[in-house]
Amino acid sequence: MKIDLVLSAGGKGRRDFHGKTVVVIDVLRASSTIVTALTNGCFAVYPVADPGAAAIFKRQLGSDCLTGGERRGLKIPGFDLGNSPLEYTAAVVGGQRIILTTSNGTQALLEAQNAAEILIGSFLNAGYLSSYLAAKEEVVFFCAGTNGEPAMEDLLCAGLLTERLLNNGVEPAITDAARLGLVVYRHLLGNSEADPVTVLGQFQHSKYLASIGFADDIAYCAQIDARPCLARYQDGRISLVEEGKGP
Repeated sequence: MKIDLVLSAGGKGRRDFHGKTVVVIDVLRASSTIVTALTNGCFAVYPVADPGAAAIFKRQLGSDCLTGGERRGLKIPGFDLGNSPLEYTAAVVGGQRIILTTSNGTQALLEAQNAAEILIGSFLNAGYLSSYLAAKEEVVFFCAGTNGEPAMEDLLCAGLLTERLLNNGVEPAITDAARLGLVVYRHLLGNSEADPVTVLGQFQHSKYLASIGFADDIAYCAQIDARPCLARYQDGRISLVEEGKGP
């Protein structure tokens, strides 16, 4: 196995993910929100680039779907939901289709579309996901970042997934970028006394979210293995899949 890492979405040029399994990670908050929505009974999530595309897509899907997303962390005017995973309860999203656009996470998903397989990664589903990844030949952790810059929480999650793969007996070739994620994880969360909520709360984007009223999201998104699942982006939509099924 080879493990690589992309530090953020929005880089210049088109990345070549051909033949690779790409794990898109946006801990705060798109990937955590997607995992939450799907495990709460959402039928599928459709990532789109911007609010205009969401409006067009909603007209195509019909009225029986919800729009969700944010800009600068806040719900987009006219949308049904923001990007807080705590909004995506079973009562709200059960059986629904959701059109989602966010500042960073959905951009990374759209940039990864030439990959052989695209999966959603977060702390919430880290263990289940890493078990599935163990059989893959080439994995890229695509950290969404924040506004084109690396985000520590995404690096931390990529490092956790890499550590889980190593603990599962995988002996991968690790690029320097992927090793950076592993170093971050081992330094900040590599001992049993480390508190994920406290660690995440130190980061720049966490502080911003807390300042606009979303401190509870940080604690929620820091829950490791709280939502075991495999979520795959395929044919324009993200849905849950049974472990072991190919793309």
